[in-house]
Amino acid sequence: MSLETVASNPDTVSVAVVNHPMTRLHSRAEVLANCYRIGHLVDGLKTGHPELDLIVMPEYSTTGVMYDETELYSTAMVIPGEETEVFAAACRRNRVWGAFALGGERHEGHPLRPPYNTAVLINDDGEIVQRYRKIAPAAAGELSWPGEATYVSAGPKGLQISLLLGEDGNFPELWRDCAMRGAELVVRCMALRSCDAEQQIGMAKTMAWANNVYVAAAGATGFDGLHAYSGRSALVGWDGRLLGECGAEQGGLSFAHLSIGTLRDARRYERARNPLYNLLHRGEAGLGKVGVGVRGLAECPLDFYRTWVTDAIKAQEKVHEISDV
Repeated sequence: MSLETVASNPDTVSVAVVNHPMTRLHSRAEVLANCYRIGHLVDGLKTGHPELDLIVMPEYSTTGVMYDETELYSTAMVIPGEETEVFAAACRRNRVWGAFALGGERHEGHPLRPPYNTAVLINDDGEIVQRYRKIAPAAAGELSWPGEATYVSAGPKGLQISLLLGEDGNFPELWRDCAMRGAELVVRCMALRSCDAEQQIGMAKTMAWANNVYVAAAGATGFDGLHAYSGRSALVGWDGRLLGECGAEQGGLSFAHLSIGTLRDARRYERARNPLYNLLHRGEAGLGKVGVGVRGLAECPLDFYRTWVTDAIKAQEKVHEISDV
């Protein structure tokens, strides 16, 4: 888990996270022009850091936040489309992977449904290998249609990657779902307010530790005329240790080499520190001692999750009860 160098090897994936300024755009033409600017940014990063395998951009870095509802619908894009092709071309010509947060993806029911908030993972051949739709748009004010699932895709050198967007990263359930699907790196594209900066760094470190995953979080920064954004892009090791972090500066970059073998060895051999294993093998030592199953208990002991799966409305009503809303 070394920091920035010009070296690379088959076991390590070199990742950069970008503190990108939050832009304010109003038209499809402006969005497309911004895509080309981001493509040129990829050119510069790869030229200056030829060892890079993956570049991560923040949430809303493509479109900015569309505060005007008419503009939100008129700029909603299709995937694949012109915007993603600009990013795909940048990845192809630089032989690098990219995680790009697109903002508004046109809903299948457009214009009767608001857009999804979508991110894509593009490989070094310019192919979209993962399209992720934000599962948990902010309940108060984010006009986005919620996605339905997390995903895992084989990334550079076989590293297994999941994408999350913004508010998603505040839900431990989503991190755990990514990890249980096999994710080794969770990429979080964020555009979070400055007042939440410390909490987001804490969340990244805690979720890395709790799920034995690397975390690459890219944060929007600056002021878009309405809100200030925290930046604080960061890279975190699977053991929860901070590998690199930006401040609030615009254009800040952080790099790290992530060892694939170290993570996989830790999951395999350090079972006492593998929460994924321990959660599904509860009491393994005690039960094994008395001959009641050598693998411990696998059953879910958590009432909330059982209720959510079997009676979602009941679980929802419970939230209203305890929140008094």
